[in-house]
Amino acid sequence: MIAAGGFFDGRGLVAALAYGAAGIAMGTRFLLTSDSPVPDEVKRFYLRTRDTVVTRQVDGLPHRVLRTDLVDSLETSTRPRRLLSAARNAARFRRLSGLSWPGLLREGAALRRGTGLSWSQVLMAANTPMLLKSAMVDGRTDLGVMASGQVVSVIDDPNDLPSCAELIDRIMAEAYAALDRLERGSTAVMKRE
Repeated sequence: MIAAGGFFDGRGLVAALAYGAAGIAMGTRFLLTSDSPVPDEVKRFYLRTRDTVVTRQVDGLPHRVLRTDLVDSLETSTRPRRLLSAARNAARFRRLSGLSWPGLLREGAALRRGTGLSWSQVLMAANTPMLLKSAMVDGRTDLGVMASGQVVSVIDDPNDLPSCAELIDRIMAEAYAALDRLERGSTAVMKRE
C-alpha cells in the first residue's frame, strides 16, 4: 500500500511507514521541483499560494485546486454560464483530440454509462483537460485550474524548487533524523522505568 495525501517530508514518510505503508506518493511536492516540466511561472504561483478549495464546478466531480480568481468565478457563476463555458471547452477538446463530433458524442455517452454522470456533467468533463492544460502546460495561471494537495500550504520557502534527487535526499535525511529522535525518546522512557 502506498500512502498519499499531505506528504512532503521525512516525518510524513516515517509516519506512513509506521502505519504499514510501503511508501508515500507526493504529487504536489514533486510538481514543485526544478525537474518538473511545469512552467516556472506556475511553480512560483504554487509556492506563493496557500489556499486550496474543493470544487465540483470544473466538471461536476470534486477536485482540490488552488484558489484563484477563475476558480472563484466558477464557484459563483450560474449553471447556464458554466455549461456555455464547458461547451466551448468541448469544442476546443474536440479539435485538440482530433475526434469528430459523433466520436465525441460516443465518448460522452460511454462516460455517462460508465459513471452515471448527467449530460451536463459529461459536457463539463471537457473542462478538466482544457483548464489543466491552460495552466500546467501553457503557463496561464489566470485561465487554468491547478490541481493541488493541501501540502502547498506548508511549503514555507517561496523558492523551494529542489531537483528530484535533492528532494529525495532531503526526505531521507529528515526521515533518519525523525527515527533518531524517536529512538532517543523511547530509550529515555525505558531508562525512567
